[in-house]
Amino acid sequence: MPPSILKIALDVPLDRLFDYLNGDHLSENRHVQIGQRVLVPFGNRNQIGIVMAIADSSDVPLEKLKPIAQAFTAETPLDAEMLALIKFSADYYQYPFGQALLSALPARLRQIAPAVSRKQYCYHLTDAGIAADVEQIPKKQKVLRNVLATLQTAKQLTEAELDEISGTARKAVKALVDLGFAASEQVLALQRVMVTTPSEAPQLNDEQAHAVQTIMAQPHIFNAWLLNGITGSGKTEVYIRLMQQVLQQPDAQILVLVPEINLTPQLEARFRSRLPSFPLVSLHSNLSESERLHHWQLAQSGVAKIIIGTRLSIFTPLPNLKLLIIDEEHDSSYKQQDSMRYHARDVAMVRAKRLNIPVVLGSATPALETWYNATVNPNQASRYGLLRLKQRAVTAAQLPQIDCIDTTKVNLQHGLTPQLITALKLRLQRKEQSLLFINRRGYSPVLLCAACHWIAPCSRCSSRLVVHLGQRKLRCHHCGHEQRIPQQCPSCGDADLHPTGHGTQRLEQTLAQLLPTARIARVDRDSVSRKDALVDILDKVHRQEIDILVGTQMLAKGHDFPNLTLVGVIDTDSALHSPDFRASERLFAQLMQVAGRAGRADKAGQVIIQTQFPEHALFNALRVQDYESYADVLLHEREQMQFPPYVFTALLRAEANDYSLVQQFLQLAFAHARSLSEQVLVYDPVRPQMERLKGMERGYLLLQAKQRPALQQVLKQLVTLMRANKLANKVRWAVDVNPLEF
Repeated sequence: MPPSILKIALDVPLDRLFDYLNGDHLSENRHVQIGQRVLVPFGNRNQIGIVMAIADSSDVPLEKLKPIAQAFTAETPLDAEMLALIKFSADYYQYPFGQALLSALPARLRQIAPAVSRKQYCYHLTDAGIAADVEQIPKKQKVLRNVLATLQTAKQLTEAELDEISGTARKAVKALVDLGFAASEQVLALQRVMVTTPSEAPQLNDEQAHAVQTIMAQPHIFNAWLLNGITGSGKTEVYIRLMQQVLQQPDAQILVLVPEINLTPQLEARFRSRLPSFPLVSLHSNLSESERLHHWQLAQSGVAKIIIGTRLSIFTPLPNLKLLIIDEEHDSSYKQQDSMRYHARDVAMVRAKRLNIPVVLGSATPALETWYNATVNPNQASRYGLLRLKQRAVTAAQLPQIDCIDTTKVNLQHGLTPQLITALKLRLQRKEQSLLFINRRGYSPVLLCAACHWIAPCSRCSSRLVVHLGQRKLRCHHCGHEQRIPQQCPSCGDADLHPTGHGTQRLEQTLAQLLPTARIARVDRDSVSRKDALVDILDKVHRQEIDILVGTQMLAKGHDFPNLTLVGVIDTDSALHSPDFRASERLFAQLMQVAGRAGRADKAGQVIIQTQFPEHALFNALRVQDYESYADVLLHEREQMQFPPYVFTALLRAEANDYSLVQQFLQLAFAHARSLSEQVLVYDPVRPQMERLKGMERGYLLLQAKQRPALQQVLKQLVTLMRANKLANKVRWAVDVNPLEF
């Protein structure tokens, strides 16, 4: 009998599988399955791989094949559904399959060691135990009687649950095992989280009830639903009601995607409170490696019923997935910006369709691609159902009043208008809270020389250094380069250097001077770098220990502050002049989100936006919170200009230390792409707005087509041709399908 050949995916930049001998002489290798994790020799080192196929023959002579070094057969293999989803994603996003597959796994599964996770024993009754009469056990053995009675009711008990019965309950259950009344098995340990105050279910309004009823009318069929609800309209309550119904199905699992880590704790707490009997885990980068592995295994085993996670969670193996929810679906955080540049929302649609389950996309300001699919798309097979929530869930809560202050007609005091300062003082008197939003961390955007107008540049990027006054440093927010603030201008020697513009740190300092009694907290990447720092600040907000929050977009999404009645928005105008055609869409979504933090309870909210262009169409739509009209205007512009979603695009990105290499590479790609198809429009290679990043010179090649298959066909051929060329080894390059940033 010929030895079996294992075809294995490895984390290497080659789009192929590698053949190895099974190594049947090792007893543990006899049960290797597809999806199994294995250790193989590759070059001069060992590497982790995943078995993708088992064959009887190979294109490589048998004597040249190496046997695998180890098979981790004690671990559950990856299921076929997950392998197929990652294969589809790797093909669609033009990325080597092995690298895509391994990067989707927790870090512990990419390491050369068995994946050890926390385990515990679980006990259940045998037939004899089920038939046993508790009264036959002597009354003095109270704990033994109690454990048997509890097992007959609960069917099974973990060690943690036994400890809650009695300190000697584990000893008692072992006595039941000795009697033949019970048996044990080792299972993954599930952390028990006690919910101290289970919250009551609020009354659904008619819109919410209609949304739940419509989605659950066909719970076993793929349908994509856009839940378009204004901020504070109770989208999360709709999610919970859907989850309650879906979880009535045996062993059902639900995946909830959130755009950023800071939204996870709030959702997690709310789900635990309302769905306390269903095991819940979270998956995000703030977890330790062991925590992430443990949560991932709980999801893979089917023990965890509710999984909340950021974009990578879309590749989590879930054997009984019955519902997919994508919260804040418009958020650009769902798009991976390096390695395999996938969009979690789009991958989620593919996964839901393959599993034939519903998928719900929630947003107050849907991405234009989503809005197009829900309102315009002529292809009925690709249309989304549209469900609207137009009123706030709390009956007394009204939409905030939005005022745009013309900064050209007033005297600013440290960057703040008199109207905003007055509004802040009024909230302090009322003991209400305020939020000032400025999407720029640091003290000041630039350090300027008054004499020669020199501005501190980054030596590694085509950008300027940001002043961080507290650390007495200049820092690049793109590459992380730091240097001390100079005493005099490096260009002319003048000592008159001063920070220009505002960042979160400077705004915090300004508020402390203007409002000395106010308790102020700053929320940006600098202030919440410590684990749980954001959770601590949000807890203080809810305990009324903070009067004014100063923050970036981290505060714009999802948070619910009942006593926050004022939102001030500083410096938004730069987005109105951006060369990126998506800039106005992003700004509108950002401002709608941050405005939605005000007046969510029974107190009236106000939003003050400082701008030089108060009559801009974007602000006119924002004042009446009319997303639909503005979205339709933007879609009309996109159709005229032939921008997405009316066309499909891909960027070939290239970078190197020497720009001439980038030019040669992109010119070659340009010539190849032009020759492959007349259905795909190929633009001349260009340099991006930031020509140099992290010391690398950059260039782009844009491809555009009216049909997705035509673009995919050209990309597949183009990538194959470019990989075969020697120039590909001299530049760092990648394909970005459906890019969000040009």
